[in-house]
Amino acid sequence: MIENLQFGALLMVVGMTMVFIILAMLWGLIALFQQIDRRMFAREEARRAPKTEEPSPELLAAIVVAVHRYRLEAAQPERAGPRVPKRLKPSQARWVAVGRAYQLRQNLPPRGTSGRK
Repeated sequence: MIENLQFGALLMVVGMTMVFIILAMLWGLIALFQQIDRRMFAREEARRAPKTEEPSPELLAAIVVAVHRYRLEAAQPERAGPRVPKRLKPSQARWVAVGRAYQLRQNLPPRGTSGRK
């Protein structure tokens, strides 16, 4: 009986060692292919990349103005009340809010239940 336990333990250790070695080799192989793929992709991108030119001063000025205006608008505090799309009239905004609330309410469990059946 002891011999069977010893044989089983030896078989387990050898089997686990083999699995570990094979997994380590697969990991190394995947890492190698990953490095090869990265290098090939970098070469392709370098070959495909167009030659860039310096942007004109007019374009740089337009970009600076656009970024400045965006930051000014983003820094302003939000208006009080719900946000209304620009195309809607104020009287239509209530109907839009009711419709959104109705859509959201459909996804909630009914009151007084925990959601379990």
